Amino acid sequence: MERQVIVAKSAGFCFGVERAVARVYEQIQAVKEGKAQGPIYTYGPIVHNEEVVRELAEKGVRVLESKEE
Repeated sequence: MERQVIVAKSAGFCFGVERAVARVYEQIQAVKEGKAQGPIYTYGPIVHNEEVVRELAEKGVRVLESKEE
């Protein structure tokens, strides 16, 4: 039996997550250009997508899991 996968036109991040991820990438760029200081932290993972969280970690973004951190 052949199967076909159809991706919905609206697949992807919701508006709030999309905006949050974009802000983190803006901050990464600002640090790279010397317009801001790093490191960059998020309180918990910014999105429940391991691939995105891993990519951000590779760019220096650190995830804090508690207030004490």
